[in-house]
Amino acid sequence: MAQQILNLETIENTVRDERHAPGFFRRLARSRTALVSLTFIIAIMLAALIGPLIYGVDPTHTDFTSINAPPSLAHPFGTDRLGHDTLARLFAALRVSLLVAAVVETINILVGAPLGLLAGYFGGGIDILISRLADMFFAFPGLLLAILVAAVFGQAVTEQYGSTARLVLVAGSLSLVGWPLMARYVRGQVLSLRERDFVLAARAIGQSQRGILQRHILPNVAGLVITAATLDVVNAIVGEATLSLLGLGIQAPATSIGKMIVEATPFLAQNPFLVFVPSITLTLLVLAFSFLGDGMRRAFDPTGR
Repeated sequence: MAQQILNLETIENTVRDERHAPGFFRRLARSRTALVSLTFIIAIMLAALIGPLIYGVDPTHTDFTSINAPPSLAHPFGTDRLGHDTLARLFAALRVSLLVAAVVETINILVGAPLGLLAGYFGGGIDILISRLADMFFAFPGLLLAILVAAVFGQAVTEQYGSTARLVLVAGSLSLVGWPLMARYVRGQVLSLRERDFVLAARAIGQSQRGILQRHILPNVAGLVITAATLDVVNAIVGEATLSLLGLGIQAPATSIGKMIVEATPFLAQNPFLVFVPSITLTLLVLAFSFLGDGMRRAFDPTGR
């Protein structure tokens, strides 16, 4: 028994050393693209949080003397069709878009990761039930399910519970097509881990199923979950923008990146800067999260190509 415990600890230490040496953050720091992306994302988050406090302009304030105006000292990014300051609107839009993405990924992790863990580790009927449930959601093409939910329930939810509930509905509808993918990622990883030597050794010495999951399985899937969630932020931001472009997303007076684009598109010829600001911001956000997710994937899996 003592020899089995010693072998188990040796195997665990080898896997742990392989996973952490020379350290996740050190490996991540080797990727300049990932570091630049991380810096940009932090800057965007800070701008969304403290930008309105520093700038001090109400995004809903109407300046009737400056409608669809180009950039100026009074309005650095110009104004929209109602005389709203574009920079102030951009700060508000960033908060909404990032909040929707955060809620979507939280739901994906809290729902998809545990279900994938159970399906991959226990298999059998549990695996069949969870896999068929995920396949049912996969049967809907792309954002169609999210669009359907937002279109059917959006107006009623907004009228009865307000704009905050509408935001939660948008995030929840996007999660319907996000959590099955998270569950499939985790399930595939757990299927591989449960046959590894350190898991088999833990079973041999009589360790409980709960102990194996908490001590041996979860630490090895955490990196995958974080990386998948980071990469999926792109889909959440683009999905929210798509719903807003279709008129099914956030409703006035609130705004988001997608809503700013759809409101500015009719005035592209008159004031192209009004369209370029949210469009470029959306593009840079998508690229930053994509590059950061790829860098994290490489850092968590140093042996992968």
